[in-house]
Amino acid sequence: MADRHHKALDEPSGIVSQLRDMHRRLCRGHSLTDDQCSLLVSGIGNYLYALDNGASPSLDKAIGLKAWGGVSAGRQDALSRRDDLIRRLWRSQPDWQGLPPAAAAKLMQQSAERYANLRWPRECDLIVAPSAEPAATWWRILSSGERIPGSSKRLQQILNVEIQGGV
Repeated sequence: MADRHHKALDEPSGIVSQLRDMHRRLCRGHSLTDDQCSLLVSGIGNYLYALDNGASPSLDKAIGLKAWGGVSAGRQDALSRRDDLIRRLWRSQPDWQGLPPAAAAKLMQQSAERYANLRWPRECDLIVAPSAEPAATWWRILSSGERIPGSSKRLQQILNVEIQGGV
């Protein structure tokens, strides 16, 4: 159990994803998984240990949401959500779905650049995403406060994660 737990937390946004799932489960009256119980027990234990030893306890630090240096769990979560949107777009667009990541990434980069320069300035105040893809995905990313990766190389890296089984 502990090995799976630690592996899940090493992945980008693993802790935030677990917290989201725990929240959903608890709201529905469902039990937490063993890994989720382990996360809570460990986090609360770390908090109490710091408190009992005269340190300034921080629950977010004890659970692993706050660390020194690197990318924060919240930022990892936002990037993971953006990357998921990009991979979903690749799978759903007929012109892109059969292409290898390098070719699809170039077309996606051109599309995103056109959207950001031509449509986004007019659509940034919309409450609902445009109905057609790929504009809907580009709008969702930009509306969330994230940036669309500016290079086809970065888009290719994001698409390669899916091929390697990382999603």
